[in-house]
Amino acid sequence: MKGLLPVLVIASVFCFTSTQALGQQRFRAGIILGLTASQIDGDNSAGYNKLGLQTGLRAIARLKGRTEASVEFLFSQRGSQSELIKDEFNYFFSLTTNYLEVPVQWHYKDWLVEGDGDEPDYYRVSFNGGLSYARLLGTKVNDDLSAIRVIAPDYLKKNDVSFMLGANFFANRHLCFTVRYVRSIGYMYDPRDWDPAPGKSAWNSHSLYFQSAWMF
Repeated sequence: MKGLLPVLVIASVFCFTSTQALGQQRFRAGIILGLTASQIDGDNSAGYNKLGLQTGLRAIARLKGRTEASVEFLFSQRGSQSELIKDEFNYFFSLTTNYLEVPVQWHYKDWLVEGDGDEPDYYRVSFNGGLSYARLLGTKVNDDLSAIRVIAPDYLKKNDVSFMLGANFFANRHLCFTVRYVRSIGYMYDPRDWDPAPGKSAWNSHSLYFQSAWMF
């Protein structure tokens, strides 16, 4: 967590100066706040039960026609949970993984809204896809039987690469809502890396991101 603030500060300054220097028609920057819903294949749970926080920054560069490229600097909480709401009669566990995440994406826009007065034109919807690199910052385990605690945090990989697909809706030129599917390309825990291995099943993480963004 200590390394997160300097990165976000530097990214914020970069996004702001780029927008001011090069013009808002070609470059834009914004602030992101949202929720994640995650699960991990291989940990004996199912369903996107683990809810987490996501916050960070987004920078967008306009390309040709209806296309854009974006980069984000995010603090993202992923993980898994046995149930969305704890049942006192059932076994319960929860694993929270905190990541510093940098997605790079390509966007295709549609549904043109013509500007009024000084406001320029903008597109109401866009579809995006890309890759994301994430660095594990830390974990938190709530496990009644200590089964997950054996693997997390010592046996989890520090680096993660994911692919992502999503859609965006602009309520106006500044307010954007995003839904995104994110899945790790590799394993966050692989028993083949350890001898002896603390668990037999490999873990693969996937998540749903629900973002709101204010673009300047």
